[in-house]
Amino acid sequence: MVMNAAHPENSTPEPARKKRFSLGRLIDDFFVLASGQLFSKVFGFLAFAWLARQLTVEEYGAVETAVGMAAIGAIALEMGTGAIGVRRISQSESGAMHVLGDVIAGRMFLAILAAPLLAIFYIAATRSSAPDALFWIFAVSLFAIPFNHNWFFQAHERMGVAGFGLTLKMGVFLVALLLLAPQRNGVVYVAVSEVIAAVAMALWFCVFGYLMIRPDHPRYSVASSVKMLRESAQLGASSFVNALAQFLPVLVVATAADDIETAKFGASQRLVVSLMTFSYVYYFNLFPLIARRMIDDASALTRIISASVRVTAWVGVVTGVVFWVFAPLVMRLVFGAAFEPAGRVFGILVWSGVIILASGNARWLLVAGKRQSSLLAAHVVNATSVVGLGYLFSSMLGAMGAAVACVIGACGLWAVAHHRTRGLDVRPDLSGNLIPAATAAAIVISLTLLKLQPAPAAGLAAVMLAAGMLVDRRLPGALGALIKAKSAA
Repeated sequence: MVMNAAHPENSTPEPARKKRFSLGRLIDDFFVLASGQLFSKVFGFLAFAWLARQLTVEEYGAVETAVGMAAIGAIALEMGTGAIGVRRISQSESGAMHVLGDVIAGRMFLAILAAPLLAIFYIAATRSSAPDALFWIFAVSLFAIPFNHNWFFQAHERMGVAGFGLTLKMGVFLVALLLLAPQRNGVVYVAVSEVIAAVAMALWFCVFGYLMIRPDHPRYSVASSVKMLRESAQLGASSFVNALAQFLPVLVVATAADDIETAKFGASQRLVVSLMTFSYVYYFNLFPLIARRMIDDASALTRIISASVRVTAWVGVVTGVVFWVFAPLVMRLVFGAAFEPAGRVFGILVWSGVIILASGNARWLLVAGKRQSSLLAAHVVNATSVVGLGYLFSSMLGAMGAAVACVIGACGLWAVAHHRTRGLDVRPDLSGNLIPAATAAAIVISLTLLKLQPAPAAGLAAVMLAAGMLVDRRLPGALGALIKAKSAA
């Protein structure tokens, strides 16, 4: 508002703006993304729980098979292009419109190749009584993936737009299922619902993308798109190997042990994979900042990574200890009384997620530093360990042995990723893990020896955690550095 200089007494002062409560942009964005993931999982759970009750067992099995096909297709189409796109934009390697065009064209080329091949394979390889159209229509939904621009908004720090896309998709999927009623009209309407949901998410990103970049537009180049795919291929392979490391252990336990042990491990693994979503969200949020600081301010990146190492270590340890103490209760609440004995398996397996969270600082530095091959090597070590050691240990110890193998594999992933950061301007400072790791070891050993009931065990663990945090005098500074990391960017 312009003040009246001649008659200041007639001027109306501009009302003070209320400051929005903020924990710092990094933390705010994390909560936005985490909320989106949480709601999408709730919508997904409700959708498939409803389907399981409405469809026949054979129909539901066919739907799960088709969903698995689509998930594999999504990994193949993404192929690491999103992370490469974020890095290119953040490090100003290419213009944003050129990068956007490269990702769209590259993913569309992969969709044209992969979608029909996947549909044909699943129709030929499975003995499903469901109509072939179920697989074909699910394959059609893959053509919406090139227009999933969450990575583009990630690169521009628009996490609200980036995070809402998946929430919208799963919400639309749930509503479409209820309206199309596949239990009456045929199981193919599950696939139709998936197409509608995928298109809704694509439209969300396209509309916001248009509003953001107008009057500009994506720039397409065949040569540049091919170069993008070549560069991202190893990241895509890493994602595929990582998926194998998550889901193959269940098959390994099924091969080496009995159905009861397989059920214990499978249920525990499902929970751990769900928890690891928040690790992905954290680094999804942090990666654009890592990529920018990698080239323009190494000292600032050093401070950010040092803070991240310490904070992720403590977050992981607190999470691991809570589930170690309450694992049987958690399994009982989530899966029923029959799964309470699987609590110890879950209590061990959750530490693999803790270690993978801690390893993310090194892994994403490798991506920012253009060392995709090193990241692939780390994931191969993890997958090899969980499969090889998983078979050996589960044949002797059942599900608990497989859980131990997963923890060892996660340690191998971390060790290789950290080793491969040598030569980069910034490396994770492992000293930030020492006090959290020592605290975790002391708690696990104490609780194992004392064999306390959950309530006193929780009390002792809380006291030991508090003591460890008080000893780690750099923790408050690390929290402050992370809170300010994006705000100061």
